[in-house]
Amino acid sequence: MDHGGSGQPILLIHGLGGSHVNWSAVADPLTELGAVSAIDLIGFGRTPPDGRTAKIDEQVALVIRYLAATYDSPAILVGNSMGGLVSMLVAQKAPELVRSLILVDPALPMIRPVFDLGVAKALVAPLIPAFGRKRAELAASNPERYVEEVFSLVCADPSRVAESDREKAVAMARERAEMPWVAASFGQAASSLFAIISNRIRFTRGVKSIEADAIVVHGDKDRLVHIASARWLCRSVRPDWTLVTFDGVGHTPQMETPDRFLDAVRPWVAQQQADVPA
Repeated sequence: MDHGGSGQPILLIHGLGGSHVNWSAVADPLTELGAVSAIDLIGFGRTPPDGRTAKIDEQVALVIRYLAATYDSPAILVGNSMGGLVSMLVAQKAPELVRSLILVDPALPMIRPVFDLGVAKALVAPLIPAFGRKRAELAASNPERYVEEVFSLVCADPSRVAESDREKAVAMARERAEMPWVAASFGQAASSLFAIISNRIRFTRGVKSIEADAIVVHGDKDRLVHIASARWLCRSVRPDWTLVTFDGVGHTPQMETPDRFLDAVRPWVAQQQADVPA
């Protein structure tokens, strides 16, 4: 989805189970900084598989093709959760297409083991086809309840999400209830994501090879990716990257606290632009 703006290309990449609507609260304000678009990954939002799988390697290939076909200059990739992982992999495979990274609670190796029943039910159960179908059936029969369950998982305080963004999420859940590939796509993406982040040595080697600068924005109440993982990333793997921690915020700060997100991102992007040689 094209949000307008001009100049520096900025591509927004959603997380597992999400879509372009995950950026509704911040996409238009970000047009002050550049030309903003939000992509739907394969099997999510409005992008059908069309013979492809929703595995991470195919998502990375999709983003690379999109960047090469759409922009004449390197883009800033803004990725949340799975979208953050995809962004890092794109930066590894096609560095010439990436100006810099804004990683929003990106999917990372688990540094501090934490058992959370809600997270297990939401992420692990859908890998089992029967449970995946049940989740899809809930979204079809009661999209409002489905969205509230998602917000309760990804937000420390779901009441912070604007009503307009809530309505967009419900509308998308209702729309996707008619798409037969939803459950399978979630399982494919999740299983391949877990395979990548479970290999910490390979993950670390890949991230160290990234040429682009990055800012990591992370909620300290994130139940899906513990804040310890973000601290490990920016202290042990990429100490040159900037870490901004949001106290009392969950996995999707761009939805839960959009003003704080924008306040963190704007000056960083401005500095990135100032550092570009004339």
